[in-house]
Amino acid sequence: MIAHLLLMGAAGVQMGTIFAMAEESPCHPAFKERFCKARAREAFATPQYSSALPVVAVRALKNKGSEEFGRLQLELIQKLERGEISRIQAQYEVEKYWVGALRRAVQDGDVEHGSLMAGQSVGLIQDSKPVKEIVRGLVAEAEETFAGLGL
Repeated sequence: MIAHLLLMGAAGVQMGTIFAMAEESPCHPAFKERFCKARAREAFATPQYSSALPVVAVRALKNKGSEEFGRLQLELIQKLERGEISRIQAQYEVEKYWVGALRRAVQDGDVEHGSLMAGQSVGLIQDSKPVKEIVRGLVAEAEETFAGLGL
């Protein structure tokens, strides 16, 4: 896939999920184990409920934390509509939630209430490998693709 994306003009690729799973990654073992059990279809784009409260969509595995995020958005939108909070304050609350939720999952291992940000490639990951092995495999696959295309 890397080779094809580069051929289409991409300057790079985002590969956080596979490197979060690296042996050298400081992610909590429970976080890594949840990724190993996940399937690609479980990684969904987090929704934005209203343009009044823009949020950056991320891919994540559904859990209680993602449901809590939905409820938070709806509460903040209601506060915005009533004039109880400014848009900047609401966006700050969203960011504060995600930072805390990501810490709970990645550092503390709370895979129920923390943020399990993962791309669809999560379904391809079966275990944790050293970064060196991950990079070698990615480069080998890209070179094989280029060679198969006669490049």
